[in-house]
Amino acid sequence: MVIAEYIRLSQADRDVMKKENKTESESIAHQRDLIRGYIQSHTDLKDCEVREFYDDGYSGTNFRRPAFERLLEQIKKGAVNCVIVKDFSRFGRDYIELGDYLERIFPFLGVRFISVNDGYDSNDYKGTTGGLDVVLKNIVYDFYSKDLSVKVTTAKRAKMKRGEYIGGHVPFGLARDPKDKHKLRIDPEAAEVVREIFEAAIGGMRLVEIARMLNGKGYETPSQYFRRKHPDKKNFRNTSDQAGWNHNSVRNILKQEMYYGAVVGHKREGIGVGWNHSVAVPKEEQVIVEGKHPGIVTKEEFQKAQKIFRKRGETKRVVEKTYPLWRKVKCGTCGRAMPLKSGIVKGVEYRYFYCPYAAAQTGDGGCTKEFVREDALNSVVWDSIKGFLSAADDLKAKILRRQTASERDHAEIVKELADLQKDKEKCEAERFVNMDQFLAGNLDKSVYQKRRAELTKEAERLDVKITELEAKLQETELVQDEETRAALETAERFYGAEELDQEIVDALIEKVMVYDPRHVEIRWKFSDEVIKRILD
Repeated sequence: MVIAEYIRLSQADRDVMKKENKTESESIAHQRDLIRGYIQSHTDLKDCEVREFYDDGYSGTNFRRPAFERLLEQIKKGAVNCVIVKDFSRFGRDYIELGDYLERIFPFLGVRFISVNDGYDSNDYKGTTGGLDVVLKNIVYDFYSKDLSVKVTTAKRAKMKRGEYIGGHVPFGLARDPKDKHKLRIDPEAAEVVREIFEAAIGGMRLVEIARMLNGKGYETPSQYFRRKHPDKKNFRNTSDQAGWNHNSVRNILKQEMYYGAVVGHKREGIGVGWNHSVAVPKEEQVIVEGKHPGIVTKEEFQKAQKIFRKRGETKRVVEKTYPLWRKVKCGTCGRAMPLKSGIVKGVEYRYFYCPYAAAQTGDGGCTKEFVREDALNSVVWDSIKGFLSAADDLKAKILRRQTASERDHAEIVKELADLQKDKEKCEAERFVNMDQFLAGNLDKSVYQKRRAELTKEAERLDVKITELEAKLQETELVQDEETRAALETAERFYGAEELDQEIVDALIEKVMVYDPRHVEIRWKFSDEVIKRILD
């Protein structure tokens, strides 16, 4: 039997570790010692292999945790058949989902579950629901999580109303007060750039013109500035150093109330306990407290800048999310998403993709500044998909023809190939023996050369035969390759499709990389090896 000890460290535990400057919290050590002590005290467990699964800083209100998901994969494969935890709350606080694991999933998979502090061993409840005390305890844990969530939210809201800054990342141009992390102060170096942006906007410059000006002066973007100032932090590590200012980054500066001395909170709120997703909160419901830190600009300057760039229509234009290539089109140069926009020329509507970072770039070699028409790109993608579907259909027919004889041929070829490999090894060994005897003076030169020629010729013959058989083996393995089979089954769903739609694109395509209107690269959802097999 293989035992999985599951340990979960909550965010509260992590906060304690930071305060006490510990590399491992007492919670981890306590959970580990408790579980291993339990194992050693039970004769049916102490000689079993033990594997540790450890989630660091994840909530118990849902089961979307990396180590837990790895544990579940091991269980599904049959590699783990016993799970031990300190108590139910470490495994999970959602009593409905926890009950599913205890009463349906683990029994079905033949997994024994032990909760040490709760005195629970699923072996004691075979054929029953697990006992009313277990159900009640799970409900208490679930209620505790919801109650705790409400208390945390209430405490945060109180801090917001007092004007305390409780956000994570501080806006560009501001910094935390070293004496009080809930207060902000001006960062002089970055604040100069913020002032220049507001002055340019009030002076009538468009967002993209301001971005070009900042790039031309070589000003660091907020992410580049943060990385330089905080080389030890992991924030913005995925942002390219080549990416400069653009109209979006300028707009984000101009709409930030904190630059005139206000603290803004409750911009987003979670959709429920245990969920990481959040939604935007309307402006009128946000908590805005003014005069809590020095402003980089005045409130009047902030409002004037808002009126000017909003009057020119430079706010974001939302495009519906129902077009075929939604969220698939990326700039081939910078890798960022290319949004779909629309415009009217002489009464005719045109829809096009473009890289929002291109317009602000200066010099050559940057992102394409050309618009890519949606209908033209759709045509390119649809032609590629039709070619892929046709090739997949041909390959599936070819595989079906081979299916009957495949397993027999595969076994025969594997055996013959193994025999040839042994012959090749024997031939190589004889070549070395022949050379050793010649060097030792036991063979005449002419005899040595004749034997060497014979062995070389035999080795070449074996190489040719081995190459031929490996090619045949690859053909038979094609029938058995699960990844190729899955790709063909996916393609089969769309045989007979007459037009491009979002369902086909989502099933077959990972992304569409656009370098310019004439250079487009389609990256499929299948490995390069599978694509090569299908299209070749």
